[in-house]
Amino acid sequence: MMVRRFSRAAAGSITVIAFGLLTACGTSTQSTPSVADRTSPPVTGAGTGTGSGAAGSVKTLPPSELCTILTVDVAKQLIADARPTARVSPDKGEAPDVCGYTAADGGATLSLSPASRTYDTELAAAHDLRANPAPAGMRDVRVEPVSDLGRRGFRETSRQVQARQHITFVVWDAGARTWVMTFATSADTSTKPTPVSDDKVVRVARSVTAKLPPGQ
Repeated sequence: MMVRRFSRAAAGSITVIAFGLLTACGTSTQSTPSVADRTSPPVTGAGTGTGSGAAGSVKTLPPSELCTILTVDVAKQLIADARPTARVSPDKGEAPDVCGYTAADGGATLSLSPASRTYDTELAAAHDLRANPAPAGMRDVRVEPVSDLGRRGFRETSRQVQARQHITFVVWDAGARTWVMTFATSADTSTKPTPVSDDKVVRVARSVTAKLPPGQ
């Protein structure tokens, strides 16, 4: 899914963890097996244009067109003070097609992106992560079906142990494409995930799916 869904972004930021984690279960990197092949996350705190800092110059790009669908108002259903996160221009290749938002204090992130793998592959990776979460730094992984979202869908919830984050991935097959919505938040690790029927992340995914672009 993402890379998985996590890629490495600004250290210490929830964005770093929340965008790669479903990918890396089978690797020794910081992602988890579901999202690993997905897109890279936006970088919290980056501005537009080219800037320099301790990590060197960073060139950022305009928001993804997906942000015309996952708008600030939609994001505020999950993050009250949601603000867009910048997309960083890669040294090589094209920028990932991902729309992301973060809370002002960095305590929560939300993103929407197309999956780079098939739905079946994403689902298999999620089940692999549930069976063996420790190598990916995860715990309490649950994979549950989601009804009335595209042709088929599932929700993956987990805890990222080191960063003490609660991460939710909603993955659905819209026919021509598979989409992934990722929500990560700092939370008490003892908190149980919300039932799928009451999950606001699932609700937001349902609200945007009809507006998503068709496959190529």
